[in-house]
Amino acid sequence: MTLWALCQASLRRYGNSIMGTITIESTILIPCGRPEVYAFCVDAQARSAVPGQEGVALHFEDLVAERSWTETHETRTETITCSCVVYPVADSTRLTVTAQYAPRGMGRMFSGAKEGAYRKQEAARLAALKKAVERDVRKARSS
Repeated sequence: MTLWALCQASLRRYGNSIMGTITIESTILIPCGRPEVYAFCVDAQARSAVPGQEGVALHFEDLVAERSWTETHETRTETITCSCVVYPVADSTRLTVTAQYAPRGMGRMFSGAKEGAYRKQEAARLAALKKAVERDVRKARSS
């Protein structure tokens, strides 16, 4: 078997995580109403105050009021596209995010090795977002 055939077999086996995008689906439960979660998440100014996301320029697309949106963030080394959907669950809201990390340049060659780091980064990002939404809603209710 030639080297090229081995490489092709490896690419088929590992799917999109080798030299391509990495897709991570996450869900988090936020103890707030769906309209409040949606309003906070699509507010670029509010999102820029979330710890760890300061100075991140998000571009929002495909906004469906109080239901879903897509956000994109580009850096020198990667493009991150997140499709977000909010669902009402009893007295809370379930936020489901499908994040696609598309490395650029030489980073594409090591995307499979970076998948674990991307998963941790996404979990930390959602935890910080949940805290920020809860804080914002508490502040709005106490005013």
